[in-house]
Amino acid sequence: MAMDQIDEYEQGENVRKWLGRNGSSLITGIALGLACVFAVQWWQARGLRHEHEAATQYFGLSEAIDGGDAGRAATFASVLSRDFAGSSYAALAAMRLAAFEQSKGKTAEAIATLAKAQPATRDPGLSELLGLRLARLQLIAGKSEDAQRQLDRIADSKFPSVAEELRGDIAMAQGRKDEARKAYLAALTHLDQAAPTRRLVEMKLIDAGGQPPAQPET
Repeated sequence: MAMDQIDEYEQGENVRKWLGRNGSSLITGIALGLACVFAVQWWQARGLRHEHEAATQYFGLSEAIDGGDAGRAATFASVLSRDFAGSSYAALAAMRLAAFEQSKGKTAEAIATLAKAQPATRDPGLSELLGLRLARLQLIAGKSEDAQRQLDRIADSKFPSVAEELRGDIAMAQGRKDEARKAYLAALTHLDQAAPTRRLVEMKLIDAGGQPPAQPET
């Protein structure tokens, strides 16, 4: 037997002996690794299915609202709130449903819809939007103190122009024109000259006895 054949034979024997000692551990490790891979894939697929189901429910709610079917809209919103609580679709559904309810003169129902959805929403931006809309509806309903408390819960606003404009509106409703002017001026600092809402905020500032800042020369 040639030397290279002996070396191959010895190497083969060493591999067989090693497998005899460690084969079960090796197989277990491979199995665990594959299990982890399959678990991740299953979790990702489950998440995608969950997201798709939520999107389907939201699409159904939008169609119901577009068709003026309040009953079906409430059903879809209930499913989203129950089975997809905290998701972006549940938050968007609450805002859409509340706007629909308010357009039908059901401001109290709209307030209840937003008040239920806002604490459960995990996305900080959507949670703030829900809070701002809730405060706006409370102000419309003549509950300026509730609106103020709701607004005060928002720290480091992601939508400062909206928050400051609302702060000014609340102050005006309570007869505090000095505070309203400050809030409207603060809102304008966060709005570009071409912002579609800028002219409205300027008009509110003038109504509060203030003067909009001069526009920069072009």
